[in-house]
Amino acid sequence: MVVGSPEHRELFCRAFVETHRAFEPEKLPWPTLEGRELARLRGFPLWSYARSIEERAGRMVTAFARTIGDPVIRDAIALQGYEETRHGRLIDHAIERYGVNAARLALDDGPADRESFLIFGFGECSDSFLGFGAFAIVRQKKFFPEALMEIFEHLLWEEARHIVFFMNWWRYERALAGEDGFFARTASALSYHYKAIGGAADRVGSGGDVTLPKFSRESLDPALRDVSPIELLEAALAESRRLMDRFDPRLVRPTVMPLTATLLLAALRALPPRQRTVPAALPRAS
Repeated sequence: MVVGSPEHRELFCRAFVETHRAFEPEKLPWPTLEGRELARLRGFPLWSYARSIEERAGRMVTAFARTIGDPVIRDAIALQGYEETRHGRLIDHAIERYGVNAARLALDDGPADRESFLIFGFGECSDSFLGFGAFAIVRQKKFFPEALMEIFEHLLWEEARHIVFFMNWWRYERALAGEDGFFARTASALSYHYKAIGGAADRVGSGGDVTLPKFSRESLDPALRDVSPIELLEAALAESRRLMDRFDPRLVRPTVMPLTATLLLAALRALPPRQRTVPAALPRAS
């Protein structure tokens, strides 16, 4: 498979569309939660932010799809916009169903252009990778009943599909422009990861359009309090491999975050044991 070829375009668009799952968030088999499990869910500090970010993403991606001339790619990106919007609906339903106190945040929409989509896409690559690790740890520790984890598996799988589709679209575009050399695209990817981090910081810093709630190690549930950076990175790498193995091997995968995590793990394992066990902060929702 030659990246940038018509066959490549057909493969990554068809793979994305054919793996779409039709479901309505309200009709999923939501379990009844009581006691500690309900308190844990209500205590998650990022419900408002997660809902608003997904709603904002849905609007931006849907609007960007309308600017695409290629009808095959346009339809695939429009489908991603629908799924991002559905993520917001799913989170909104969870908030309502379980009585979560989560104020609705008004996040201003940015421009729906190619540059914004690139920054958003690389941001999803970073956020999803860390989210994979957090999800795996929560599941391993049986923090919530498996029935609830299965529902949020829908979001996990769709995020994996989004970043694989995005990486293939990006590589396809660069190949068509004659800019898909290894060093040039690596520098570009690192640049967009940096821009995505900077954009998130702008949104949650002073003068941004939202402020995240502050939480410390002591505010975490005891079941998660002692999760180390090594555990989080190992879980993220394992969960990422599990999800990526479900895709056609001819498709391009995200590489920056897995490589960064692998290098960080090597560095952390080389530290004295006392320094390795400094607890890790949980990643922000995406």
